[in-house]
Amino acid sequence: MIGDPSFVEGRLLRIFIGEDAQHHGRPLHVAIVEMLRKEGVAGASVFRGVEGFGSHHEIHMSKVFSFGGRMPMVVEVVDSAERIAALLPQLEAMVDEGAITLERIEYRRFFGKRTGG
Repeated sequence: MIGDPSFVEGRLLRIFIGEDAQHHGRPLHVAIVEMLRKEGVAGASVFRGVEGFGSHHEIHMSKVFSFGGRMPMVVEVVDSAERIAALLPQLEAMVDEGAITLERIEYRRFFGKRTGG
């Protein structure tokens, strides 16, 4: 709920890359998530698209038995404005081709209750 005091202001960062993008010989999305975790970011998720196109305007579409590795990927990151701003230079250095977007958001974190099971 907008203005709810239990929510804090933050940023939603989206990194649009190709599934085949690499960083030092590793999948770029894996390298990004590992860097974000190391930096203590509140949270990050990776989503694989089913269809899309990028700067070359070539359509990439998920097909049965297709293992081309050219699908669009989005890494979403939620944290404070300050933390996201501090990470941008590292992320920009890692992404050769793609796009990065930034949005103002309000968010609330939930921590699961650990049970004995």
